[in-house]
Amino acid sequence: MKKYEVIYNTYKESILSGILKYGDRVDSIRECVKKMHVSKTTVETAYNKLVLDGFISSQEKIGYVVSMNSERILLHQEILDYSSNHKEKVYDYDFRIQSVSFDSFETTIWKRYIKDVLNDKKLMSSYGLAQGEYGLRQALCKYVYQNRNILCFPEQMVIGSNYQSLLYIFCGMLDKNKKIGLSTLVDEQAKQVFLSYGFHVEYLRPEHFIEDICDREVDIVYVNTTCFTKNRQSMSERIRKNLMDMKNILILEDDYNGELVYASKIKTSLCSKNKNVIYFSSFSRLLLPSLRIGYMILNEEYTKKYSASFFGPTASKLEQVAFTQYIVDGYLQKHLRKLVREYKEKHLYLKNLLDQYISCPVILDETYMAYWLDLDVDLKRFNSLCEANSIGLSCSNERIGLSFASMDKDLMASGVIRLAELLKEC
Repeated sequence: MKKYEVIYNTYKESILSGILKYGDRVDSIRECVKKMHVSKTTVETAYNKLVLDGFISSQEKIGYVVSMNSERILLHQEILDYSSNHKEKVYDYDFRIQSVSFDSFETTIWKRYIKDVLNDKKLMSSYGLAQGEYGLRQALCKYVYQNRNILCFPEQMVIGSNYQSLLYIFCGMLDKNKKIGLSTLVDEQAKQVFLSYGFHVEYLRPEHFIEDICDREVDIVYVNTTCFTKNRQSMSERIRKNLMDMKNILILEDDYNGELVYASKIKTSLCSKNKNVIYFSSFSRLLLPSLRIGYMILNEEYTKKYSASFFGPTASKLEQVAFTQYIVDGYLQKHLRKLVREYKEKHLYLKNLLDQYISCPVILDETYMAYWLDLDVDLKRFNSLCEANSIGLSCSNERIGLSFASMDKDLMASGVIRLAELLKEC
């Protein structure tokens, strides 16, 4: 803990515990320097933070006094109690699919870009563009051409916080009499957008996808091409070709992590081959889930229909500007290459562990960096045992999901061994 943090915490605890009460005088900076044996700068840093957080205030001719009264102390404590009771559970072995590799992300570099943006007062004191910052759209045009062979212009691109918010924007431009075709495996967030707009929705079976599109006479097809089949594999080249040959169908392509391929050959994006495609993608797993930046590429028809004046920005301007520089300086491409190497190594390592300790059918989910296990056990009991033993899992369609994205090899090995022991109890 840094010296200024020690001083900050000392006074904070004294105030919250009632040792120092509302209106009481706090040591002057000079007195605190002598008492704590630190520099003047250290004390000033601690006091400035105490002022910003509302614990003390500076009064003329008096100095620093406690500014937090009993009501505010009570509220502060209630907030702390609520936060501690609603913290997300931390697992010793976290195999949940919601996590990604954190150590591979250059947080120091990202902090530098964020700091640069925060220091630009003119930039930070204005609203962001509804369509997304132009520099980011320009940088992403180059990125999608390099990685997905999509040729587009900044005017065609819309930046949003995630694909769902972008889908809401796009649906606002559609005629409400359109019939929407959704794969039965499309996630609930996408379904909810179309249902909330009141569209007529038809559900298409992945194994009979092209036939269902024709038989049910849909106008628009929304599909996740990277996680298309029941076994969580990407859409085959045969279906892609058949879909692209359907000139009278508008295709909404969710190309989630389409460029992050480490166990198979990279697939052609529909948008790179067909002008009748609206393209959606995001960076929640390529970067970090907490960095909410996605994008939509409109075709020529809907670029003309789109009007930014009807919408407000949904993605943080601060993150957009920082991300622009991150891409321009080559860090996104470098990070992508690093993740491909890391996940290739990790998925093979986990597969070897599963073959060695847990004998059951497994399916690699390349898009979500995980293996799905078909276990011949009572899954409810097994999941309860895992929870009791601080092992986090994902469950879907009677399968157990184990992600290798956020775990190092040693932790992965001991986690799989522990899972094997628990399986014997079921």
